[in-house]
Amino acid sequence: MSIARNTVLLLKSEKSEDAQDKYQDILESNKFEVMVVKTLTFQYKNIEILRDKLTNPDDFCGIILSSPRCVNACSQALRKERIHELWKLKSNFTVGEATYNEVLIKIGIECRGKESGNAKNLSQIIVQSKSSFDKPFLFPHGNLKTDTLKLELGRENLSLDEVLVYDTLPNPQIKEDLEKVTSGFSTIPEYLVFFSPSGFHSSIHYLRKVPIDLSSLKIIAIGPVTQLAIEENNLKVYAVAKAPTPEEVLKAIL
Repeated sequence: MSIARNTVLLLKSEKSEDAQDKYQDILESNKFEVMVVKTLTFQYKNIEILRDKLTNPDDFCGIILSSPRCVNACSQALRKERIHELWKLKSNFTVGEATYNEVLIKIGIECRGKESGNAKNLSQIIVQSKSSFDKPFLFPHGNLKTDTLKLELGRENLSLDEVLVYDTLPNPQIKEDLEKVTSGFSTIPEYLVFFSPSGFHSSIHYLRKVPIDLSSLKIIAIGPVTQLAIEENNLKVYAVAKAPTPEEVLKAIL
């Protein structure tokens, strides 16, 4: 059994087609060897319901997009058509730079909040302008969303029109993928980076097959929710990336 020093395993969700992995780029430019295993896949649903809401912007004060999958759902709903021009005049919000960039490319509207990093921080940004919001926000989301945004905004009498647009599922090939990067569970990278609680839960069972105490590795969590999921499984978190960005992940590793 061996530990591959100066090697990082990114345990990530499915990424957009043809998207360049900026996490891998920044780590490799800092002399780390990088491996990537897809932990999750996504199944889209209720796209016609979302389409109906997107064609009625007058019903909303804006849209909140919390992940690239939400952006993909909107893109599917629009069927490659341009989004209604009125959405560009709304108060639109997003969590994280990756989602912000996806919105610009695939939908073409400007959003605030890319620096927020999580739902609680985003709610605080939204609440700063609460007096100007007299209609609900359109909120496409996945099946594993928390109620943080709904509760925080609800305290300020701000409402969400929620649409479940995708289900998160474990990557059915994850065991085989992990076997490849660990040489049949005989070696393991020095750094393990978990991007979400669901990604952690989908992979930890297989990672425990490696004959080594995982707490002896440097486990990186992206955000406090992922940190909690790891610690609840009696594993020590080496560092927490404060935001889901390549720069924050590098900072946590260093």
